[in-house]
Amino acid sequence: MTRIGNGEARVLILGRAQEVMDTVCAELVNAGHRVTGTVEPEYADVHYHAGEFDLIAFGGGIPLELRNRLKDTFSAQNPRVQLLDTFAPRAAWQIHSAIEGVSFASSVELEAYCHRIGYQGPRTPTLETLRTLVERHSAAIVFEALDAWLGHGVDIAPNAVDAKLITAGRGGYCFEQNSLMKRVLMAMGFEVEGLIGRVRWGQPAGAAPMPRSHMALRVTLDGVPWLVDVGFGGSGPSAPLRMDTAAPQATRHETFRIFPFGDSLVLQAQSDDQWWSMYELSSEPQLDTDFAPFNWYTSTHPDSPFTRSLIVARTTPEGRFTLLNGRFTTRRPDGDVDRQMLDADGIETALRETFSLPFQPEWRSAIQRLIETDTT
Repeated sequence: MTRIGNGEARVLILGRAQEVMDTVCAELVNAGHRVTGTVEPEYADVHYHAGEFDLIAFGGGIPLELRNRLKDTFSAQNPRVQLLDTFAPRAAWQIHSAIEGVSFASSVELEAYCHRIGYQGPRTPTLETLRTLVERHSAAIVFEALDAWLGHGVDIAPNAVDAKLITAGRGGYCFEQNSLMKRVLMAMGFEVEGLIGRVRWGQPAGAAPMPRSHMALRVTLDGVPWLVDVGFGGSGPSAPLRMDTAAPQATRHETFRIFPFGDSLVLQAQSDDQWWSMYELSSEPQLDTDFAPFNWYTSTHPDSPFTRSLIVARTTPEGRFTLLNGRFTTRRPDGDVDRQMLDADGIETALRETFSLPFQPEWRSAIQRLIETDTT
């Protein structure tokens, strides 16, 4: 990003709530910027001219149709004006970062990523692009938490994620997978937000709620919110799902549905004519830094399933392949299920061949200990 000017930046903020507007404007004024704010965005192009400003920020409460009309008008008035979509809790930070020329989204090497997943299609923010990326990513970058299982923890800094999942050919779990996907989608022009969830899958009936430990994404296309999740192992949605309807949505592998659940949303999958809850999601967007404590707990706490078990999964058009300790399961789209118990050699072969992981010597001794003690 390029810094706006050398002195005070002239900023126009369009929002809805006066208290929010006053708070954001005051913070930016204290940062040394010249700020004008209005909570009547319908008349913004009547009362203001884009030539008077370096940056115009749009609050999250402005309807899409009005937002697009104003953007077209302001761009025509001043092609050099910077237009920025913001969200109230982080608006001052986003605006200040844009003025200073500091990107608040970590970049990703798209060429390397696309090569990693075998994607050669368009890089435009369309639903077809999104669907293809989700399918290719899920097939190429396996779900695995070997580092947590081995006691190493998981580093979700962007450079660490890219080095592991793209360069080294490894896989990762939700915080790695979905943070990478988020940066990829943003680089292609998608509107993406990170969400935090509470896993319900595999929990006994009536069990106490689990801590929040799952990251997923909300992608908004033409005003429609879509759930994107390439980090829920062998049970997650293998295609984007609309979040604005409770109607069942078929994918290549299972049928899912999403519906309000108190102040959250719950994702369910259909199997054997029953609906099974996968996880519940908070609708509040999370900052990247918000995921750090969730990741720390999930990758280090002794009660986390990832520190206690070897868990690897891969979803391809041909089926779902999962490894839980020594139990290897294949689920085909036609409903056929095959289960095998593997010895140490079988686990190593599966990691190398089925999951295409670069097998490391350290893994062998851990697998041998697992086989000697596993009661799965």
